[in-house]
Amino acid sequence: MAEHVPMNIAGKLAHTFIASKITALIMLAVTLAGLLALFVTPREYNPQIVVPAANIMVAKPGAGPREIENLVVRPLEAIMNAQAGVDHTYGYATNDFGVVTVQFKVGEDQEKSLVKIYNQLMQNLDRIPPGAMQPVVKPINVDDVPILTLTLSSARLDGTALREIAEKMLVHLRGVPGVSFTEVAGGAPRAVNVWISPAKLAAAGIPLEQVDKILQGNNAAAPIGNVVNGNHVAPVRIDSFLGDARQVGDIIIGAPNGKPVYLRDVAKIEDGPEQVDYLSHFAYGAAAKHAPRGQEMAAVTIAIAKKSGTNAVVVVDDVLKKLHEIEAYALPQGVHVTVTRNDGAKANDAVNTLVEHLGIAILTVSLLMWFFLGWREAGIVTLTVPLT
Repeated sequence: MAEHVPMNIAGKLAHTFIASKITALIMLAVTLAGLLALFVTPREYNPQIVVPAANIMVAKPGAGPREIENLVVRPLEAIMNAQAGVDHTYGYATNDFGVVTVQFKVGEDQEKSLVKIYNQLMQNLDRIPPGAMQPVVKPINVDDVPILTLTLSSARLDGTALREIAEKMLVHLRGVPGVSFTEVAGGAPRAVNVWISPAKLAAAGIPLEQVDKILQGNNAAAPIGNVVNGNHVAPVRIDSFLGDARQVGDIIIGAPNGKPVYLRDVAKIEDGPEQVDYLSHFAYGAAAKHAPRGQEMAAVTIAIAKKSGTNAVVVVDDVLKKLHEIEAYALPQGVHVTVTRNDGAKANDAVNTLVEHLGIAILTVSLLMWFFLGWREAGIVTLTVPLT
């Protein structure tokens, strides 16, 4: 007669699961839950580590770097370091403005940290030196990093025309679910450039400050009241926004000796691209069909970031699908769109590669177990590892 050996807690638990009829159902449910998690969990290319941080920018026109450092940056660093949860502060001073970066400890709540920064600034506004402008707080967030960039290029259009096309396309792409921060880089916005001649301005006897104030006053619109006619009330509004170079040139900037002086009399006025500090070009490789290899073309880039918690793969696919829909009517002939960055595809490839390697590892271990121990042990490992 076999001797009965008492079982410990682990043995009793194992015996319960082996004898239970719902064990197979539990394993099936766990497997389905794991597969669901694999497909539903957002796929990210950049690590989602919460490190709250923000840049505080304070402008003080006319001040040098040393004055900015002593009057703005150092006092602001001391104010920010007094908060609980702050890990580091970094200061930067240059002509006319200073920047202080505040970094909180890892794991601090992003929104609460920004509220702390704002409250600390409001409580210490009296320590901001005279002549300095209102501080501007700009959060630093990993989700602000673009996950998709689209480069528009053309051999016959310049950067200004391409930028206008990109901004029109961006109006449609912003409405895609999951899209947050968007930006157009490169090209030059359209502007009316006024090149004032100091000699002609001095000959007319008009100071430069007066010209600046007159231009600002003319390029404005505002309500001035109502006109009452019987039982009808009609609002009256001044609409003086300047539209082109001719309207700017017709502005009267002064009337010395009773003779009006127009802006066109003392300045060269051009309707064209705004002055830019850098230019953007795009060179196609050997695989391009619409451009010779190595040819450089004018280009602008649309940068698109996603909202926090959304799936980069889904957002990128939706944006590219919307792009395909609007290309027919929003993209002129001769303008080409190239995907120059696609973090959604990178994240998808990384996750798929990980799953593939996990499958290879499980299969390899199962074969080794089957060869050395038998099919029963191999079957247990094959089921246990994916469940885990």
